[in-house]
Amino acid sequence: MSSKVVGLTGPIGAGKSLVAATLRELGAKVLDADAIVHDEQSRGTVGYSAIIQAFGTEILGEDKEVDRKKLAAEVFGDPKKLAKLERILHPRVIARILEARKMLRDGDVLVVEAIKLLESGLRNVCDEVWVVVAPRELLIERLAARGLPRAEAEMRLGAQHSEQEFRSAANVLIENGGDRDQLRTRVRAEWDRLTTRSKA
Repeated sequence: MSSKVVGLTGPIGAGKSLVAATLRELGAKVLDADAIVHDEQSRGTVGYSAIIQAFGTEILGEDKEVDRKKLAAEVFGDPKKLAKLERILHPRVIARILEARKMLRDGDVLVVEAIKLLESGLRNVCDEVWVVVAPRELLIERLAARGLPRAEAEMRLGAQHSEQEFRSAANVLIENGGDRDQLRTRVRAEWDRLTTRSKA
């Protein structure tokens, strides 16, 4: 039984975390690329120093850690600044995931949840790409429930791939219209297919 790496992506608010949680319950090992990013920009890391060098100390909070809201305000809406930040962080995230892949045993499934999976080169370390999508208005509603104003939600969605680009990159497409039971059933079916094939 060989191990598998599944890349899990989709637009912000689509429900990737719910799919990841379901996969974890089913037995997958799950890595959240956003948590790795957070780690890689913590005070004392090389990533932290590179971010300060690129964007200045204005993006720090009172505790001298990178203030993610300030950093987001700095880069979203400016493609050049966003690209600069991604050049700092993406290679570090990929290195960490390659390290995790080396530690997999036969039959293990590693799920990498990453909003920037397609842009970062992470897709190249994945055996399959699973994409979660939802209607745009629903995405905006979900982001509003997280406290993100509509204008900011629109800006963040605009900085990502279009739904069509996400769809065309998918080996597995998961539609998340809000019915959790339906979503879990769909995820379980894909898990069964993946793990049955791994055993073959």
